Amino acid sequence: MEFCGGIFDTARPIGTTKHNHGKALDIKCLELLNKAPGREPIDHDLAQQADTWIVALRRENLAQDDLQQFAGWLAADTRHQQAWDQALAAWQTLGVISHLPVDSFLHSPAVASGSQIDNLLSRLRQRWAPVAMAFSLMLAVVLVATFDPGPKAVYVADVGGYQQINLADGSVIELNTDSAVEVSLTPDAREIVLLKGEAFFTVATDKTRPFVVDIGGASVRALGTAFNIYRDSDKTAVVAVSEGIVRVEEASGSSVSAAQSRVLTVDSALLIDSARGLSDVNVELEQVTAWRQGQLLFDNTPLPEAVRMLNRYLLKKVEVADSVAPSMRVSGTFSSRQKRQTLLAVADALELKLTPNGDKWLLSQNNP
Repeated sequence: MEFCGGIFDTARPIGTTKHNHGKALDIKCLELLNKAPGREPIDHDLAQQADTWIVALRRENLAQDDLQQFAGWLAADTRHQQAWDQALAAWQTLGVISHLPVDSFLHSPAVASGSQIDNLLSRLRQRWAPVAMAFSLMLAVVLVATFDPGPKAVYVADVGGYQQINLADGSVIELNTDSAVEVSLTPDAREIVLLKGEAFFTVATDKTRPFVVDIGGASVRALGTAFNIYRDSDKTAVVAVSEGIVRVEEASGSSVSAAQSRVLTVDSALLIDSARGLSDVNVELEQVTAWRQGQLLFDNTPLPEAVRMLNRYLLKKVEVADSVAPSMRVSGTFSSRQKRQTLLAVADALELKLTPNGDKWLLSQNNP
């Protein structure tokens, strides 16, 4: 059996080499490891990263920062976890190591034989014996911190605000005005609760961990997709899909039907109503998601509806005077972030007057 001595040089930053001879030994070792029983050939760079981490984690001067970086690397991509598992299996096959932490390995017989490996195992035992327990405890703390959801994280966008949340799995949540989500990521699931308001979800593909958004009386399950949810109240919400497929499931039946389950595809939308169940709804996806670009799109929108949309972004709400005809309609693109300018632009477009009225704004007819 060949022996990959070059791997046991002092660990170096991933992607660099100590010298040409060391690089040749690393490549030779990777080839041997990839040929080991039970190990499928994997991406060279990922294999090198996994093997380099095994080297790094056996150092005497192992620091908490090293473990944090390792935990971050391991959790960053499912391919990293696959490469790590394969590296451990291959190293065990070669008789170099059984698993990390290696406290139990220190007392196990080697699988392979030969003076080189025996000498190496002896050195590893001597090196690891004083620090194995400390390393085991440190690694346990890091892995618990990485994978244990602990307290659920809550993210909030204030009235008129916007927040983008980049999750550890690669998914992204965007929060519109006056919105909040609760996030819990575990090794088995990605669970989100839309507590209030509106959010756009861009979901990273991970078939082993379902991505589920709870909106009270129903849940939205996605895998590698993008969709918008507006929770208008505790009783109603609208789900609109821009990419992929989602499944909407009621937790319990409504007053008119048993619990339903529906599949939504691109450019489709569904109204969730706790009293009436699930029903199709026509929406313009561009209009629904314009808030992500800081815009409000009105297309012949009745004035009361336009004002209701505007008020979602305002601490100082707008009221419409009784003298203004509710049949008036608004069309155009307005900013959801430059609020005063938007109010003035809407008033001007409708030839109305905007005036302060206590803690509100009043839209009224211009005096003749």
